[in-house]
Amino acid sequence: MDQDTPNIRATRRRGLARVIVIILTVVALLGVAAVCGASLLLPHGDAVARGVSLLGADLGGLTRDDARTQIARALGNATPATLTLTAGPHRRVLVLGDVGIVPDTDTVLAAALRVGRDPGLLPRALSAWRARVGGVALAPAYSFDEGAARATLRDFGDTIDRDPVDAIARWDATVQHVVVTSDVSGQKLDVHASVGLLRHDIVAALAAGSTVPDTLDLPFRDKPAALTATALQSIDTVLGAWTTAYASSTKNRASNVAVAAQALDNTLVLPGDTFSFNDEVGPRDPSRGFLPAPVIMDGQLKPGMGGGVCQVSTTLYNAVLLANMKIVRRSHHSLPIHYAPRGQDATVAYGAIDFRFRNTGETPVLILTRTEDRHLTVQVLGHGPAPLVHIERGDITKLPMPPARLKPDPTLPAGVKVLETKGKTGVAVTVTRVVGDGPTAVREVISHDRYHGEAPVYRIGAPAPATPSADAPTDAPAED
Repeated sequence: MDQDTPNIRATRRRGLARVIVIILTVVALLGVAAVCGASLLLPHGDAVARGVSLLGADLGGLTRDDARTQIARALGNATPATLTLTAGPHRRVLVLGDVGIVPDTDTVLAAALRVGRDPGLLPRALSAWRARVGGVALAPAYSFDEGAARATLRDFGDTIDRDPVDAIARWDATVQHVVVTSDVSGQKLDVHASVGLLRHDIVAALAAGSTVPDTLDLPFRDKPAALTATALQSIDTVLGAWTTAYASSTKNRASNVAVAAQALDNTLVLPGDTFSFNDEVGPRDPSRGFLPAPVIMDGQLKPGMGGGVCQVSTTLYNAVLLANMKIVRRSHHSLPIHYAPRGQDATVAYGAIDFRFRNTGETPVLILTRTEDRHLTVQVLGHGPAPLVHIERGDITKLPMPPARLKPDPTLPAGVKVLETKGKTGVAVTVTRVVGDGPTAVREVISHDRYHGEAPVYRIGAPAPATPSADAPTDAPAED
């Protein structure tokens, strides 16, 4: 095999060197060309790269300030001038800024300035080249202040929101039956859901460059009344009634009876609810129309405020017994009273002694009161038929008369006693409610009551023996 001569090898080496030089020259020229080309493609200074646009508005080549102006103009043109909020028949026209929606010029400007400014020369050049060749359409941007939206929606809600109105049942004496006034449903704007609609239907549409509705129907919730006319229309029967007389009462006591009766009139007790006499009638003070009249205190009638109110609670108690309501709390007087049989009274004292009963039926009951010719009548109305109820009083037993009470009288000679008030013996009685008739009747012991009676009172000439005084103080509450 022929071997290369030294001259041939030298010639080859020179040729290879020339090729390498040429290649390196071409590479260098290409690099220079690339750098020069990139410098022509890349944005200069604070200008936006060529080919960048927003909503059809060309931003390429604009300085930062000029681009900001153009972006604000483009976003403003794309933003509806007004938005109409509706909720049923209610309408409010406002600008988007009122609900916290405003164009976000800074966010769009920052996105525009990022084109062609990626880290690294090659990524920057490719980004700028893509913008120059294919264009870069920026997405609109809007900020959404939920706090501002909620404030505006709550203000709009003030014109929409209304509380429900319960139905009312009242006794009409003219037609002699219960007249029911219909309930009215309330409504309330759903602010939380409305904020969601603004975000989804308005902000998202603006950001997508889509058509934005000029009217937005906001959701609101109905708030049904707690007591409907349908429920009250079940009241059709007198379940229980009772009448007491106060013919001998003083003017003030008679007035107190009327005031307390008026406070109870047309009181509705819903199924399962517990009625409180003191809650309904309130404090026995002059601001509520009550006057001074005798009350039972320490086993005696003494001046007090609101005397006579116990006659109303007693009359109600008997009507409730006959209506077969559940007695929750009831106390008898310390002394027998004249307007009801022993064992069938119910004393009250505001803040200390209350009368309460529960409506254990499935329909509402209505308490009606009437004062006429110094007679008080209380009726408990509900859904019929009325229960067959009668009250039995048994185990009536006399109790010993309390010890005599001595009242010092300096006008009498020492040691001389004069009877001032005859005493009365006490009594014990058991009250039973019987519901139904015959062998199926249900008997319920309501109470075992003990009335202490009244001690005789003697006036005695001073100095009096060391015996309890008729005027001794007591912590017992005054019974109305």
